[in-house]
Amino acid sequence: MNQIRRYNIPHSRMPFVNAEVEQTQFQGEKHLVSSIWGGSSGGRIYFWNPDTGSKGMRELPDGVPGAYMLRTAGDGCLYLGCGNGDLIRYDAEVDEFEILVSGELRSITWGGCVTDRYAVWAASPGHVGVYDYRDERLVKGFRPIDTDDPTALYGHCVAEAPDGKVLLAIDVPQARFIVLDVESMTAVSHTPPNIEGIGSTNDALFWEGELAVFVQGDLHLMTYPRLELRETITKPDAGGVGGKACLVGGRLYAYCNADGGLYVLDRSVGKWEVATSEWTEGGNTTIHPWGDADVCGVTVSGETLRFNTVTGEVDRMDLESTGPMGSHALCVVPDKNLIVGAPFINQRFWTVNIETGVGVDCGRAAPGGGQINQIVWEPITQRVLMSSYTTSAVTAYDPSAPLDWPNNPSLLASAQNEGQMRPMGLVHDGQYVWLATSPAYGTLGGALSRIDPQSGDIKIWRHLVPDQKVNAVLVDPERRKVYCSTEIYGDANSAPPTQTTGQLVSFDMDELEAVRIQAIEEGEGSARVMAILTSGEVLAQQNGQCYAWDAQGGNLRGLGPAPRDCRDAVMDPVTNQLWTSAEGHLGRLEVGEKNLSFVPVVEEGGSYLHIVGRMLYFASAFEVFGVDLDAIQE
Repeated sequence: MNQIRRYNIPHSRMPFVNAEVEQTQFQGEKHLVSSIWGGSSGGRIYFWNPDTGSKGMRELPDGVPGAYMLRTAGDGCLYLGCGNGDLIRYDAEVDEFEILVSGELRSITWGGCVTDRYAVWAASPGHVGVYDYRDERLVKGFRPIDTDDPTALYGHCVAEAPDGKVLLAIDVPQARFIVLDVESMTAVSHTPPNIEGIGSTNDALFWEGELAVFVQGDLHLMTYPRLELRETITKPDAGGVGGKACLVGGRLYAYCNADGGLYVLDRSVGKWEVATSEWTEGGNTTIHPWGDADVCGVTVSGETLRFNTVTGEVDRMDLESTGPMGSHALCVVPDKNLIVGAPFINQRFWTVNIETGVGVDCGRAAPGGGQINQIVWEPITQRVLMSSYTTSAVTAYDPSAPLDWPNNPSLLASAQNEGQMRPMGLVHDGQYVWLATSPAYGTLGGALSRIDPQSGDIKIWRHLVPDQKVNAVLVDPERRKVYCSTEIYGDANSAPPTQTTGQLVSFDMDELEAVRIQAIEEGEGSARVMAILTSGEVLAQQNGQCYAWDAQGGNLRGLGPAPRDCRDAVMDPVTNQLWTSAEGHLGRLEVGEKNLSFVPVVEEGGSYLHIVGRMLYFASAFEVFGVDLDAIQE
């Protein structure tokens, strides 16, 4: 038989996430435009006209994974701040992109604006570029623009102020306003009392000369330029509104993730009212005005929406934003003859039939916005369990029942109420499921959770190691232990650490407590558990070096350098052979008494290694590989 079988990952909905919606020109007519995050498959922008139904797509230049900032300037061109930090321009008259600035900012652009002369774009970590599109030159780069400490990292909301200056609502780990004077090219940071100690704001825009800022779901109306709080309008009963709000007919419209409704605020009334309920199925939806009476938007899955504020009518149109996306999680279910996986950042999942190779995009998999991070098969309830960012949720999918979100998949449990955001590991011990998580942006204190797959009951141990997040988890049912590793950093480095050393943790399944917390090397901020060896020791890694850890006695054996790009390993339960992906290959990981070596076997490497029966599965690019372990060892 063939040693290796390849499965194509099914195309998925390209995600409209974090991006702005803007009005611009396309093919001689006004259109709305937004963008998808394509990652390694490349970014795209999609155009649509709500009146005529016209729509179109353009691929961004090579190497650009997406563009969250989209702003139309006075010259009629569309300016885009890109996922690699570049500033590019789309000229509809010639239907071409032009790269204006490359390499000045080097990470994801989160937001920006255009004035009558400048394009301003804000990228991580709090860096800002100013480009003069009249003179066609970069004027200045701020690295960072925030002069206060700790510096804020994400410039999601950027707007031209009534006085011609540019206001940046920049956040994480501390929300802050920064006023950029584009005449003197100087910036001043402000932290008014109403946002002091707040990690982030949701949106900011100017309304009748005042600054309207969404803070933890409430709306703060502030004076400008003094930035003093004048009035707070509390969130609707359903939950916070915000994201990207817009003004139509003098009233403010905002979307609520909690119930999928569109809400409206009339200043004379001073409270939110439902404009239209159940506008979407939930998740990210970005809105923008269209003409004098319509609120338009696009959902994360590429459905465009239009709400007529006069008649109350709702129109919908599918942008058919489908394309290739690499795998972000993987699990094999031999009982159901399925490979189950998920792409990055569109909160969907897919299946591939192991025998036929036929793949299916299964639709929505989890609440909120984000993506599936890990997938495991749960044999007791015969369901696939999927952990997801941003709610640290675990959802359950029954492959034998019809797809019907949110009933199948359905929510099983979540650690969000304990401040958790990003799943870092999900493993099954034969009875319970263990979840490792990272906390919300701008905070410290990750968690280890235990979930009963039958009842959904969850126990959460936050600050398992004070002010550290759990970055990996393993289970050893034979010794009744859970092994974890931690690191001192906030998610995406969004909070300054208070500790100095990442730890290894042995957690007793029966006593439900940590029985050993141990450092590998003092002063190293991150440790990582990788696999359990046949000796009962835990294979761990820190700062490019591998170790065998005896969690019972506390002994550590140095094994030398880790193979390049080696993060995890899986053990063949029949031969007790460790397998890993490293140096662009799949191969054997040989662990000796004082050393470790990597033996390449297959000229293909990948992620999410998974052994079922005599097959080892992993994902690479837009494929899943199945490797016959017996055949490659003959």
